[in-house]
Amino acid sequence: MEQYESGGAPDAVDRIKVHARGIFEATTSAYSLMDPEYVILDVNPAFVDLVGISATDLVGRQAFEVFTENPSQAGQEPARVMRESLERVKKTGQRDSLLLHRFDIPDPARSGAFLERYWSPVNSPVLNDEGHVVALLQEVHDVTEHREDLVRLLAYLSADPDASDADRKQRFTEYSAATMVTSGLYRSARKEVEQLQEAMSSRAGIEQAKGILMAQHHCTSAEAFLRLQKMSNDTHVRLKDVATAILYQVTASRHGG
Repeated sequence: MEQYESGGAPDAVDRIKVHARGIFEATTSAYSLMDPEYVILDVNPAFVDLVGISATDLVGRQAFEVFTENPSQAGQEPARVMRESLERVKKTGQRDSLLLHRFDIPDPARSGAFLERYWSPVNSPVLNDEGHVVALLQEVHDVTEHREDLVRLLAYLSADPDASDADRKQRFTEYSAATMVTSGLYRSARKEVEQLQEAMSSRAGIEQAKGILMAQHHCTSAEAFLRLQKMSNDTHVRLKDVATAILYQVTASRHGG
């Protein structure tokens, strides 16, 4: 059964915007707020900067009308994939992630042209007091420059017998995407993530990751380091970034997401 309510009184929409604005002002990540019919209600400055379209030209318009598909992507149907993710949020009341999603955007400098873009979007519900989805909050990271790293990491995790839990795979990959984006995107992230980033400036972060692997696999310190090296070599991702992802995975599971 779908858990969303379409439409809404103006005062309800205003309350939703106020709620979102608190998030917008506390972060430098790119966010947009949509109603259940995908009409854009609000965006933050980081989102405007990311897509190169002014807030005036975004707010009040249907998201899939603003962000039309690049004809060269017709076979990939990126809009359908994104819409299905948003539909899952509406039906379940739970967040939904697209780990690596190509969705080209209009080039503001050339009419009719598109810019190739790869994203790591997270779609989350905004619930009313009855638990119904009344709006959709979308956070997006541009991972275009790092798509090859992400593809390798996804392929590695899919083949890794030690990473059988789907939720752990997803969290690992989500954070790996995050570590490949500029640190400015994470100024507003949870305190645990900030601490992990700070820890990775020294050997301490790698040592912590080794300790986690030793506990998980009942192995020695040397064997744990070899595991870290293998993951780094297999994915061509820096050792410290692999360690950061492992640390975040454990932190996220303790806090329930």
